[in-house]
Amino acid sequence: MLPAESIDDACVEPIDQLRALAYRLTSIDSGAAEAVHSVLGSLTAPLELVVAGRAGVGRSSLARILRRDDRFSRRVVGAPVVVTESRAFDVPGTSNPDLGRRCVVYVVVDAVRDVDGRAIARVSDRVVVAANKADLFGPRWDEALGRAAEISENVGVPTVPVETLTGRGVEELFAALGPVLEAQWWGRVEQIGPALRRSASRSIAGRDEIELYLSSDSAVLFGAAAAMMSPEIRALRQGEPPDPRTADDAGTCSRWWSELVNESEQCPQQRVSLIRRGYVRRWAQLGGDRSAPAVTDE
Repeated sequence: MLPAESIDDACVEPIDQLRALAYRLTSIDSGAAEAVHSVLGSLTAPLELVVAGRAGVGRSSLARILRRDDRFSRRVVGAPVVVTESRAFDVPGTSNPDLGRRCVVYVVVDAVRDVDGRAIARVSDRVVVAANKADLFGPRWDEALGRAAEISENVGVPTVPVETLTGRGVEELFAALGPVLEAQWWGRVEQIGPALRRSASRSIAGRDEIELYLSSDSAVLFGAAAAMMSPEIRALRQGEPPDPRTADDAGTCSRWWSELVNESEQCPQQRVSLIRRGYVRRWAQLGGDRSAPAVTDE
């Protein structure tokens, strides 16, 4: 949706446009300017990754590996990743921890118990299961991979075998966590529109500037890109056209998403409508004729 080589490059222009909006509002309405600064602050606030699971599965060992590994000193578009460890699940006499809206690595050893399944189901849109002590699955690594695949099919989320003693499988775990962390960050982007609309409703002086920004290509494409990264949309993207390089390509993408809405009553229509609108803007940017009736920005 956003033409760029990486997520960081793609977000430079829309974040710069938000900064410019804050600057323009400073002399008009300080409260509205502060609302935009708050939005910008949310994009760089830490992303928390919590390592969870029952006692004895290796939560602490895995959390230490994640904290000290250079690959995990990464940021997601300026937001640092902070690794924490939850209390153990399934401890007699205590309640299970609340994982909230954080990203999760849920650690199991061989069998997935009922308490594990319930915990994973509650965070299924933002969790990766780490099947620790993979050597217990058999002497060969392909046996560990096979067991992880069985667990993944059972719980319905990505599952990676790891050995915290040797570090084997950790690189694959990092790879599986990337999309989860990025989706969590894009969820923050999805809150920009509602937050600014609330600010516009309270700011008579700043309303025109905010509404002008919200109707801009930058804002529409940023919101559409965020919608595409949501878990419920990712599940619908099989068979979608490739990213557009021409106006005709963008028109094809817009029509594909329109047909998706028409074919499924379960389709998340608000997000799909925003995605379609984003492709219409890309169509215009790529030279589409706005007077043509084939594609409209509705």
